[in-house]
Amino acid sequence: MTKQRDTVVVGIDGSECSRKALAWAEQYASAVGADLRLVTAWHWLTSYGVPLAYAGYDPAEDARKMVEAAAADLGMPVKRIHTVVDQGPAGNVLVDASNGAMALVVGTRGHGTLAGALLGSTSSFCTHHASCPVVVVR
Repeated sequence: MTKQRDTVVVGIDGSECSRKALAWAEQYASAVGADLRLVTAWHWLTSYGVPLAYAGYDPAEDARKMVEAAAADLGMPVKRIHTVVDQGPAGNVLVDASNGAMALVVGTRGHGTLAGALLGSTSSFCTHHASCPVVVVR
C-alpha cells in the first residue's frame, strides 16, 4: 500500500492577497514535500435573489481559467499540483476541500489601521470551521 502524499490547500480568487497566499503555500508545500491543491469557488451573480445571466458569461469557466493560470505559474512539479473549481460560498468550498489536508492557506485584505487588523469574512470562516491548521497570509 502506498502512502498518500500530504496536501496543502490554498484559496485562489485572483486578488493580490490570494497571490501572496499561493506563494507562501507553494514554498511551504515544497519544503515539506506535500502536494498543492489550488481551490476557487464561483457563483452566479444575483439581483434580489435572482441569478443574473449575461450572454457569454460563464463564472465556472472564468474560475477554471483563473485557477489554471495560477497553477501554470508555479515552479513545483505539475504532478504535485491539483486544482479544484467548485460552486458555492468560498468559505464552505475551502473548508470542504481542506478536509484531511495538512494545512489550509488563505489570504486576507488589509484595509487600513483598524480594519486591517481584522480578518476578511472568508478567512475568518475558515479559521473557525476548518478541521486542519489554517494559515492566513497578509
